[in-house]
Amino acid sequence: MTKVYIIGRVTGLPRHEVVSKFEKGEQMVKGMNMHPVNPINLVPEETHWSDAMRICIKALIECDAVLLLPDHESSRGSAMELMIAKNVGMNIWNAQFKMSEV
Repeated sequence: MTKVYIIGRVTGLPRHEVVSKFEKGEQMVKGMNMHPVNPINLVPEETHWSDAMRICIKALIECDAVLLLPDHESSRGSAMELMIAKNVGMNIWNAQFKMSEV
C-alpha cells in the first residue's frame, strides 16, 4: 500500500488547529486508499524542534509520496521535508482545502 507523509506547519500554531488539519489530511489520504503517515502521531507534543525533525525525516524517507497541507509554505520544517521529497523523487500532492475549513 502506498504510504503518504503529510507535510504542514506545526510550530507556533494552537495544538487543536494542528491536530485538526493533519487529521483532515489523513482522511484525504485514506480516501485515496493509501496509508497516511501523520507526523503529529509520531512526535510527542513537547519535543524540541530539531529532535522532532529527526523523527519526521526518518518517517518521511520510508514513504512513497507526500501530501502538502495548505500552510506548508510558512514552515521551515515543511520546506526541509519538501526538499527531501523532491530530491528523492517522491510523488507530491497538494491538499485542496482552506485553512478556515479545519
